[in-house]
Amino acid sequence: MGNDPGGGGAGTPRLTPRQAQILELAAAGLSDKEIARRLDVTHRTVRTHFEKLYEQRGIRNRAQAIAIWSRRPTQGHRTRPADECPYPKPFPPGFAECTAYQATQMITLDISHRPLGAVWTCRHLESRLMPNTDYRWYGACVIGDAEARRLWSQSVGPGRLYEISQVRQEVSALSGPYIQRLMELKTAQQAAPERGGSVSVADAQQRARAISHQINGVVDEFMTDIAHLLQERKAVLDQLHLPLRACLQLIRIAIDRFVQQGLTEPEWEVPDEVLTLFPDDIRSYFRPSRAIEPADRQSRETGGGTA
Repeated sequence: MGNDPGGGGAGTPRLTPRQAQILELAAAGLSDKEIARRLDVTHRTVRTHFEKLYEQRGIRNRAQAIAIWSRRPTQGHRTRPADECPYPKPFPPGFAECTAYQATQMITLDISHRPLGAVWTCRHLESRLMPNTDYRWYGACVIGDAEARRLWSQSVGPGRLYEISQVRQEVSALSGPYIQRLMELKTAQQAAPERGGSVSVADAQQRARAISHQINGVVDEFMTDIAHLLQERKAVLDQLHLPLRACLQLIRIAIDRFVQQGLTEPEWEVPDEVLTLFPDDIRSYFRPSRAIEPADRQSRETGGGTA
């Protein structure tokens, strides 16, 4: 991709508009499956574009392609959105430049929807449409601009954020193999009713039920191991004002959501009935708007009073 945003270097073909779209969405934090939905193409089409990029440009993997794309110079002096995440993606291990960064793993899939591996992203990162365009996307921080990130970090506490991030990474490391097993089982479950030939519909349905039983077993095993891990970290959780029961309930909702819906955006809204299980001083961690909105309201009220 070189220094040319279009990717034209000596002897190297320029990026096609579709390749540029795919790289921009990937850099914004979307998985291949999400990119396919956004562009209304098949998952195989997205993978084919990546494979051509690897072959044409000597790129080793998806993470390297995103890193090169993120470092490209921007055209002209176009104003960027204030809530755009300014850091290159994917985030390297141990990344700590942003005080609001909260590491979470995103699993990438191959053409057959099998897990390839995981890359680190931030739970606050989401893709948004660039203002005044209908096709350009960027990686936005759901908290807001740099000042909003600073306010949120202060409201939770930088030291507490670091400790929570460490616990999250331990949970991610433990859950990774279980997520991969569940993805493989879900793929097999979806394929079971479609089997033809000598396999009858009744046999296919019986196989699907058997796989469903396996999925439930994996979820139960996962929750048992998570409970052991968090019990071992209970002193740390207590210090962070994270009740063990509330954490377990939140993780259970998350894994059930994954089983039902599959991979979606990295972050989702914590249900009110779970949020109330956490003390007031930690709720802004799960709902960043709680830390930002009061300051915004006060600013608007002050501005309105002096106008």
